[in-house]
Amino acid sequence: MIKRSVVVQGHATSVRLEPQFWEFIDAVCSSQNTSLSQLIISLEKQQVPGNLASKLRVFCLENATGKTR
Repeated sequence: MIKRSVVVQGHATSVRLEPQFWEFIDAVCSSQNTSLSQLIISLEKQQVPGNLASKLRVFCLENATGKTR
Protein backbone atom coordinates (compact mmCIF):
# COMPACT_ATOMS: atom_id res chain seq x y z
CA MET A 1 0.00 0.00 0.00
CA ILE A 2 1.16 3.47 -0.86
CA LYS A 3 -0.07 6.47 1.09
CA ARG A 4 -0.43 9.81 -0.67
CA SER A 5 -1.38 13.13 0.80
CA VAL A 6 -3.33 15.63 -1.23
CA VAL A 7 -4.93 19.02 -0.65
CA VAL A 8 -8.50 19.18 -1.93
CA GLN A 9 -10.20 22.57 -1.84
CA GLY A 10 -7.91 23.74 0.95
CA HIS A 11 -8.24 20.59 3.07
CA ALA A 12 -5.41 18.12 3.48
CA THR A 13 -6.28 14.44 3.29
CA SER A 14 -4.45 11.20 2.67
CA VAL A 15 -5.36 7.92 1.03
CA ARG A 16 -3.75 4.50 0.82
CA LEU A 17 -4.03 2.40 -2.32
CA GLU A 18 -2.17 -0.45 -3.95
CA PRO A 19 0.59 0.67 -6.36
CA GLN A 20 -1.35 -0.61 -9.37
CA PHE A 21 -4.25 1.74 -8.61
CA TRP A 22 -1.88 4.71 -8.28
CA GLU A 23 -0.26 3.83 -11.61
CA PHE A 24 -3.67 3.74 -13.30
CA ILE A 25 -4.82 6.97 -11.65
CA ASP A 26 -1.58 8.73 -12.63
CA ALA A 27 -2.00 7.56 -16.23
CA VAL A 28 -5.61 8.76 -16.42
CA CYS A 29 -4.78 12.11 -14.83
CA SER A 30 -1.88 12.56 -17.24
CA SER A 31 -3.96 11.67 -20.30
CA GLN A 32 -6.75 14.01 -19.19
CA ASN A 33 -4.30 16.76 -18.18
CA THR A 34 -5.78 16.92 -14.68
CA SER A 35 -4.50 16.61 -11.14
CA LEU A 36 -5.33 14.13 -8.40
CA SER A 37 -7.04 16.96 -6.52
CA GLN A 38 -9.25 17.76 -9.51
CA LEU A 39 -10.10 14.08 -9.93
CA ILE A 40 -11.16 13.82 -6.28
CA ILE A 41 -13.30 16.95 -6.57
CA SER A 42 -14.97 15.43 -9.62
CA LEU A 43 -15.71 12.19 -7.74
CA GLU A 44 -17.17 14.16 -4.83
CA LYS A 45 -19.47 16.08 -7.21
CA GLN A 46 -20.71 12.78 -8.65
CA GLN A 47 -21.64 11.68 -5.13
CA VAL A 48 -19.89 8.34 -5.55
CA PRO A 49 -20.60 6.36 -2.35
CA GLY A 50 -17.84 5.20 0.00
CA ASN A 51 -14.64 6.51 1.48
CA LEU A 52 -11.99 8.14 -0.68
CA ALA A 53 -9.99 4.95 -1.28
CA SER A 54 -13.16 3.13 -2.36
CA LYS A 55 -14.15 5.98 -4.65
CA LEU A 56 -10.77 5.89 -6.36
CA ARG A 57 -10.87 2.10 -6.76
CA VAL A 58 -14.36 2.30 -8.32
CA PHE A 59 -13.10 5.08 -10.60
CA CYS A 60 -10.27 2.80 -11.78
CA LEU A 61 -12.58 -0.16 -12.33
CA GLU A 62 -15.13 1.88 -14.24
CA ASN A 63 -12.50 3.51 -16.43
CA ALA A 64 -10.72 0.22 -17.11
CA THR A 65 -13.98 -1.41 -18.22
CA GLY A 66 -15.37 1.64 -20.01
CA LYS A 67 -18.32 1.91 -17.63
CA THR A 68 -18.36 5.46 -16.30
CA ARG A 69 -21.05 7.30 -14.39
